[in-house]
Amino acid sequence: MEILLLMILAGLGIAFLRHRHRARALWAQILRMTQQIHRGQRPRTFILHGEENVRRIGLALESLADERERLTRQISQEGFNTQAILSSMEEGVLIVDTGRTIQLVNPSFLKLFELHRSPVGKPALQVLRNAEIEDGIATALRTGEAQVREVELTFSQRRLALSAAPVRDDARGKLLGAVVLLRDVTRVRQLEEVRREFVANVSHELRTPLSIFQGYLEMLSDHPELPREETTAAVEVLRRHSDRLNLLVEDLLSLARLEGRQETFEMGSVAIPALLEEVREDWKLKFAQREVALHLDLPPGLPAIEADRARMQQVFSNLLENALKYTGEGGTVALEARACDGEGDGGAGRGVEIRVRDSGQGIDPANLPHIFERFYRADKARSRQLGGTGLGLSIVKHLIQAQGGEVRAESRPGEGTTIILRLPCVKTPQP
Repeated sequence: MEILLLMILAGLGIAFLRHRHRARALWAQILRMTQQIHRGQRPRTFILHGEENVRRIGLALESLADERERLTRQISQEGFNTQAILSSMEEGVLIVDTGRTIQLVNPSFLKLFELHRSPVGKPALQVLRNAEIEDGIATALRTGEAQVREVELTFSQRRLALSAAPVRDDARGKLLGAVVLLRDVTRVRQLEEVRREFVANVSHELRTPLSIFQGYLEMLSDHPELPREETTAAVEVLRRHSDRLNLLVEDLLSLARLEGRQETFEMGSVAIPALLEEVREDWKLKFAQREVALHLDLPPGLPAIEADRARMQQVFSNLLENALKYTGEGGTVALEARACDGEGDGGAGRGVEIRVRDSGQGIDPANLPHIFERFYRADKARSRQLGGTGLGLSIVKHLIQAQGGEVRAESRPGEGTTIILRLPCVKTPQP
């Protein structure tokens, strides 16, 4: 009897130990599965051997893993979309909290402020170093209203349009911070200034001849009995200023078409020696009348350029007319050319440099960078006296650039001026 009892107790003990071992193994398996799910890993299986309640735990863990994967994908996609939007924006984006500490910026913001490291976590004033921007952000946070203003970055001389809007929690209405957009409007303001100067210049150029027209017309109307000689002189003045107005209008229309890319160019192979010989022949009489020598200096073997021949004649007409105005009697104007090699094969990068050099009065260094601007005159009084519109060099610049070339000027007061054109050669077909 005692032996039987011991055997029963031993059997129960063995069964208990086996159950305990299976339970430990089961909970160890459940623990591993939950740790894998926590780390974002998916267990190889969710099957748990045991009672129905145990199997339900496996099914619950599988549902938990599926939901975690779904949420991870959703968060990742939303984060990707947000980052893609911010990265593609031309405006600089800055997000700050209520303490004006930077929470987020986009690449355009880093570029605007020339930052090489992320400023997240730093005070906005420390990073921006601009009281106007800081005041716009502070005002938006204090008043709860969007702020729009224009500010200047002194270190880069840029003008920025700033828009700072407060951000609130939709549920509680609690202020969370502010979103700031910064758009570079430097180029826009420069164009506006150019437009204002252009309108002022055109008005000024038109005012003088129109006032002369009005004065002489009133004189002729009020005094029809004027002697023929005085009437003829008045009509001659009107004709001269009428020509000046026509020239101004033609130059304005030509410049407008060039800037609006409305002009068509018939590009082809142009031989420099033949072109410049023709130009010299056209201007020979005018130079002789002014007693100014016109020289041609061309080395042999110049390559042909890719250009519009008629447009190039217009270019040289403008340049020679300008050179003749500012070169006194006994002076010289020279047309020079030389080949200049560039990088690349088959003629790519090669060009011809043409110089129009005069021995005139020259240009002050302060004025030299501006001579290709519209209506710019280094010597305003003399230019108007000689009948210039102030548009000739600007037209030259646009004509040369439209044909793939470059133009620049060199000059020293009292030593004359040289206008330098560089145009591409005709490309050699690749073998």
